[in-house]
Amino acid sequence: MKYDIAIVGGGPSGATAGISLIGSGLRVVILDRARFPRLMPCGGGISYRVYKRFQYIEPLLRSVPTNFVDKVVFESPSGSVVEFESNGPLYAMIRRIEFDAALLDHCKQGGIEVKEDVTISKLAVQEDGVYLTSTSGEQFVADIVIGADGVNSSVAVHAGLRGPWKPSKIAIDGTEESPSTQLAVKQDTMYVYYGIGGGYGYGYVFPKKSYVNFGIGYLLEYFQKSITERPYEQHLRFLNHLKETDVLSGSSERTNFHAYVLPVGGPLERISGDRLLLAGDAAGFVNGFTAEGIYYAMVSGEHAGTTALEACRRKDTSAEFLRRYDRACEAEVGHELRKSVMIQKRLFSNPKFIDSIVRLAGRSKATRILLTKFGVGELSYEELKRQALVKALPAYLLYKSEKGQEQVGVI
Repeated sequence: MKYDIAIVGGGPSGATAGISLIGSGLRVVILDRARFPRLMPCGGGISYRVYKRFQYIEPLLRSVPTNFVDKVVFESPSGSVVEFESNGPLYAMIRRIEFDAALLDHCKQGGIEVKEDVTISKLAVQEDGVYLTSTSGEQFVADIVIGADGVNSSVAVHAGLRGPWKPSKIAIDGTEESPSTQLAVKQDTMYVYYGIGGGYGYGYVFPKKSYVNFGIGYLLEYFQKSITERPYEQHLRFLNHLKETDVLSGSSERTNFHAYVLPVGGPLERISGDRLLLAGDAAGFVNGFTAEGIYYAMVSGEHAGTTALEACRRKDTSAEFLRRYDRACEAEVGHELRKSVMIQKRLFSNPKFIDSIVRLAGRSKATRILLTKFGVGELSYEELKRQALVKALPAYLLYKSEKGQEQVGVI
């Protein structure tokens, strides 16, 4: 059977693409290597703006245990801490095993065909369609393929849209998701750590309904050159810090720890080609500053689905027509993600700069608000700069003046 659209990958980007195609009348199939519900290593935090962007999410997720947090605590490399409390939810904390299954089940209920335990290993774009071959020898043919198969996307590689990831473009993240009977944390607060170990790393603690996620990540390039410990040894050292500062209590469960990689170098230069679209991690849609990927995966997935639908209706699957997908993603999130990479490089390569920002935020409510709103996606980079000049600059100048006076006094 030839499909109009084949979506490789049933995670948030692939499932959201499928949801956008419900009721289209097209022959659509989602192919995934796993059988859902399946384990997916991930922090599991989603910016609350997802509820405004995707109106169907709230009723769809009523069956998924979700913990909303309205407090965030930032810690700098030197140990300076600042806390911000919002009037409403900042992040929704979910377990990917439940969240992803709910999205994919919504596709099934809407009439989208889903084939699980199918690993695509080969792809060939021909004049009459895209030919996909699985590791077991099954073959699928479609007019358009949406590659939503994650950071190790076979679609992206076989289509020639990406080669091997450079160590400077991906991070290695070690995360543990354990029951709250084993690990205890405040339910209304998320913790974010910048410059773990005084280096190019980050850490987090995310409280779920009945679970806790915590972990640390490093840019792979930095990890390979500077870290001598294994990921789980680093993980345990981070846990000791969390226990010493009364953030977490309890013990680690080794079997609940998983290390994985995620793209943090910004979107690929090309995310479409003849008969092909890439979405989510496969296209590099992860925030380089916060390491959040779920929201961007869903945004790109929806644009991929609607672009593929229009291409099928117009019977135009050319690279030229599908470039409108690149433009749509760039307009909504691409620019934001590219700026996040710029901030990542400036901040994580300069621990003292992070310290200064966190200390300033501790003294200035305006700076705390700006830092948090930018972190959760409520402010664009341009708006951040504009408001920083008006609201945060006076506090910064006063801070630098007082700091200079203190140094003179010591001398």
